[in-house]
Amino acid sequence: MVLSAADSALVAGSSQEGNMQAQQAQPQVQSARVIRSFYFNGKPTKVGETIELPRFFALEMKAANKVAIIAPKLEEKPEPKKPESQPRRLV
Repeated sequence: MVLSAADSALVAGSSQEGNMQAQQAQPQVQSARVIRSFYFNGKPTKVGETIELPRFFALEMKAANKVAIIAPKLEEKPEPKKPESQPRRLV
C-alpha cells in the first residue's frame, strides 16, 4: 500500500498551485551583462554587452560565470503629498 501525505497538516501549505504561481510571477526574460563571450542564437556575444536572455538560460550562463544578472529596475512611485500642517488653535 502506498502512503500519501497529500492531506496531512504538515504539507498543507505546500501545494503545486502555489509553486506554479510563484514561477509565473517571475519575468521570463532576464537582462544580463556579458562577462565572457559565448554564442547565443548562432551569434557571438561581445564582452560588456547588455543582452536579454530567457530566464533559465541566463541562470545557466550566470552559473558558468559568463554573465552578470542585472536586477530589473523597479518603478519608483512618487511619494504622496502630505497635507500642509496648520497650527492648532486654542479654544
